[in-house]
Amino acid sequence: MSGLRVGVVGLGFGATVHVPAFLSEGWEVPVVWSRRMERAREQAAAFGIAEATDDFAALVARPDLDAVAIATPPVAHFEMVMAALAAGKHVLCEKPFALNAAQ
Repeated sequence: MSGLRVGVVGLGFGATVHVPAFLSEGWEVPVVWSRRMERAREQAAAFGIAEATDDFAALVARPDLDAVAIATPPVAHFEMVMAALAAGKHVLCEKPFALNAAQ
């Protein structure tokens, strides 16, 4: 294990690509997030992940996470990336990072 811990946000592409990739590289994935709690629980169980949540603010506030991987639809990227950075997390985000140059 690398000792690195990442929370995965968005469980379409996140569950298909991000979670398996992190696990294969020895990262720990202690929590996954979805807008729908049912989806978060379903994917957490499928990967043997201890926690599922639909509370993004609580996820980024966790002191035990080194990073957050954001794989949500692009409309949510800017707000989520900025919140994760403000919480002191490393961030991996699917493109685009924002919807326009002003963001």
